[in-house]
Amino acid sequence: MPDGVQEGPRMKITRRLFLGTSLAGGAAVALPRLAGAQDPVRIGVLTPLTGGGAVYGTTMSRMYNLVADDINRAGGINGRRIQLFTEDAQTNPDAGVRGARKLVDVNKVHAIMGTWSSAVTLAVAPIAIAAGIPQFCVSSSPAITTYKDNDLLYRTAYSQANMARVYALTAQRLGFKTAGLLILNNPYGIGLGDSFPDAFAKVGGKVTGKVVYNPSQSSYRSEIQQALGGKPDVVLFGGYTPDGIQIFKEWFQLGLGGTWMGPGFAFDQKFIAGIGGQAAEGTIVVEGAPNAASSAYKHADKLFRAAHNQEADFFASMAYDHLMGVALAILAARGDSSGDAIKANLRKVTNPPGKVVGTWAEAAPLVRAGDKVNYEGASSALDYDEHGDVETDFGIYRIRAGKWALQQTIKGSDVKAG
Repeated sequence: MPDGVQEGPRMKITRRLFLGTSLAGGAAVALPRLAGAQDPVRIGVLTPLTGGGAVYGTTMSRMYNLVADDINRAGGINGRRIQLFTEDAQTNPDAGVRGARKLVDVNKVHAIMGTWSSAVTLAVAPIAIAAGIPQFCVSSSPAITTYKDNDLLYRTAYSQANMARVYALTAQRLGFKTAGLLILNNPYGIGLGDSFPDAFAKVGGKVTGKVVYNPSQSSYRSEIQQALGGKPDVVLFGGYTPDGIQIFKEWFQLGLGGTWMGPGFAFDQKFIAGIGGQAAEGTIVVEGAPNAASSAYKHADKLFRAAHNQEADFFASMAYDHLMGVALAILAARGDSSGDAIKANLRKVTNPPGKVVGTWAEAAPLVRAGDKVNYEGASSALDYDEHGDVETDFGIYRIRAGKWALQQTIKGSDVKAG
């Protein structure tokens, strides 16, 4: 016997006592299993709360909380509450990996949601796949479509392969014949740089030059001059807000003129405030458009406005869809929250055929009854294809007087046909 441990009085083991303690022991083993039936559904939120994607990561994180509260108020998933565990991906692959490891190894989450930049998504994917849990992203690299993911990596945003066609169609409709490219040296930027030239050529356009830049440079004057050197009708920017602010300030100071086009997550209100309305005026903004006619979007927007006095944008809409899709898949699996159960049931509740639904209140009673539902999302119809991708619509805007002004909408089906 170890030092410092006193032996208590010896107990005589009788048959009656043995049976009693055995039954008690059996109950003690069974109780955790019974309690486990009501264990929470653990969801890992891995959005960027700092870095270049902080504005969007914060919006998404807020929406995840609103959806979880909405479902929990209604009794959860067959009595199981949704519990969120949040880590800051920092718009940085190393931070994303650290966060994912904690979510998987410590928090034992059933799914990871919200990876924003393509570099973070692709860095985190091996961790989620090895753990056998689904990962939901809003990243745009074409590499995500072909990634060997065992059907565990899902994307609700557009691929840059599609976005390139949208940029090409936009340029064509605005009468631009030539384009220069200034793109970030990361999977998102490189993917856009690889996809756009062919897409633009198919509508009669020509790329005058492609310049790749690295983030956080002290100056971008050389890269700006190279991108504009061929005197293109428009310059396509493939980067994020922090670099965009510095690049546009230097471009404006150089007085080179020209028209710029790029994504909404780069040309946001922080960007406009950072460079001033005069420098931003006329810039063309392309961004995914929410599925505004759906009951899902109307409910998501109502939740977000009530909590934050803001409309639910495309990124908030995607967050709503991530958690709704997983919650309905677990409900369809009769409460099984394993990765295998989620991926086996996700398309059953999000893709046609079935009764169109968009809220937990609409969908949950039908799923519990064994009826087929078709969840139409807040961000898109949310019909996952064999690669885990969906088809999104796009809004084309121009910055006027410091705000986005909608010019036209391009349907996802038109882009796909192109």
